[in-house]
Amino acid sequence: MDTDNARSWVINASLLITAANFVFFFVAPAVGFPLTFDQAARLLEIVIPVFLGYLGSATHFLFRPYRPRAHRAPVHSSKLLGILVRGPVVVFGIATLAAIFAFGFSNRKSAPPGVGMGIDDLAGALAASLGLLAVTTSVAVSYLFSRESMEHG
Repeated sequence: MDTDNARSWVINASLLITAANFVFFFVAPAVGFPLTFDQAARLLEIVIPVFLGYLGSATHFLFRPYRPRAHRAPVHSSKLLGILVRGPVVVFGIATLAAIFAFGFSNRKSAPPGVGMGIDDLAGALAASLGLLAVTTSVAVSYLFSRESMEHG
């Protein structure tokens, strides 16, 4: 994966994840998923800022003045770049879906009382999956959308 593809992937993944979270957390309480609207808003407040940060970095990168250098380095390309950009987002998605499923299933109407996953446990699971994302993808985003990366590819 080269840097332009990595940038595009981060932007597209952030837009898709942001949209999916908005749709899920706005609709879930209305269709019987065991969340109240207040709880859904709280969980949305946990997840969305990370992806809005990535999109903000990308937007700033695209609209700042460009000053080309006389000698531009070749576009950086690496299999590791692809793994480090895509991998944490995929792990975040899997972990988030697993936590949401576990919460919904353990709190379904036919579940035994008192055995369901609590809202604090779901919030903790989302925060943990965001932690992995933040420790890896944030570093990649800071490189991909920095002035230096613009000058090098």
